[in-house]
Amino acid sequence: MMDREAILRELFRPEGKPAALEGVKVLEICGVNFGCMIAGSLLAELGAEVHTVPDERAVKITADEVYIEGVGVPYFVEGRGKKRVEWRDVESLLPQVDVLLDGLGPGKLAERGLGYPDLAKRYPQLIYVAVSPFGHYPTAKARDYANVPDSDLTGQAYNGYMAMLGNPSLPEPYSYPIRAGIWLAWAFAGAAAAMGALSAYWQRMKTGRGTFVDVATNDVLSVDHPYQVGAAFVLGVARRRSPTIDANLYVTYTTARAKDRFVAIATVIWPEIEAFFEIIGRPELAEKWRDAMTQVEKDPDAIKPLEKEVFAVVREIPAEELVRRSREKGKPPIAVVKTLEEVASQVHWRQRRAIVEVNCGKKLLSPGTPYAMSETPGRVNPPC
Repeated sequence: MMDREAILRELFRPEGKPAALEGVKVLEICGVNFGCMIAGSLLAELGAEVHTVPDERAVKITADEVYIEGVGVPYFVEGRGKKRVEWRDVESLLPQVDVLLDGLGPGKLAERGLGYPDLAKRYPQLIYVAVSPFGHYPTAKARDYANVPDSDLTGQAYNGYMAMLGNPSLPEPYSYPIRAGIWLAWAFAGAAAAMGALSAYWQRMKTGRGTFVDVATNDVLSVDHPYQVGAAFVLGVARRRSPTIDANLYVTYTTARAKDRFVAIATVIWPEIEAFFEIIGRPELAEKWRDAMTQVEKDPDAIKPLEKEVFAVVREIPAEELVRRSREKGKPPIAVVKTLEEVASQVHWRQRRAIVEVNCGKKLLSPGTPYAMSETPGRVNPPC
């Protein structure tokens, strides 16, 4: 009998299997809106045939003047497997298109006679997905900001996400808001647009009619991650800035310096909190933590003495030893904070096809696909 690992390897083998969106045609007209392009990439990885009208400004965006075959790294990644077409080809493609991705902003495609009302009359099965700062449908914000370019950084700023990130231990003006990762708002917007397109496609299979999906980049983080807004109402006070999610409230849900490197400690429920203090050899601190947590709503600094004590203990223990103790106990989750070089060197990511090796004049590592499905596995077409 085959062992479990061999069975699973065979089950998830991608060769010879169809793609989930095989036969689906997508046209993306994104300009420099990478949230829109990310949506197209997600659909492409599911097997859709994606045609893109490239914007030369987007093609040249890169960091540190790094280009691959004359293409900036962001566009190189998001352009993988897409078929480049010209504006003059759009009209001839439209009768075959299932999903149109519009990242140009409210009214821009309408000026070319390609807005949703016009296209819906001509192609009632078309699914039109728009990604813009405040959406296309006419709220006051959408009207006032119709000509404002979409940007990940402004997306994070407008929805309040950045306001809760920063170092609260620093005095003003140094406790300034910071960006949450690279292109987080655009990634969320792209995922929302792709999910909207898939939902609309499923509905079209039942009704035969297309629809308009409207995604506002400045909404998505607040909608998909509402805690930064909701917590203010629950606590009755505005959220304090935090270098990580709730590091200043919980102590046990944060990143901390171990003896040799950083670790992530993800402990939020009481049995795991007790286990964490046992793992670091200080079980008596669990009750101190419980006492401090009864005071933080009125006095957020009540946790500071305990935080200092816990971090001092953790700093004396090697990172892998903390992970070993955690795994041995079965709780709580503790992980070593890996560098990108370490991640890229591990065979796990290649086995999962989360990182793939491509040859574009020289060997490069490229993001793969998150879709690990046994019957319709995701795939990434060569970017060059």
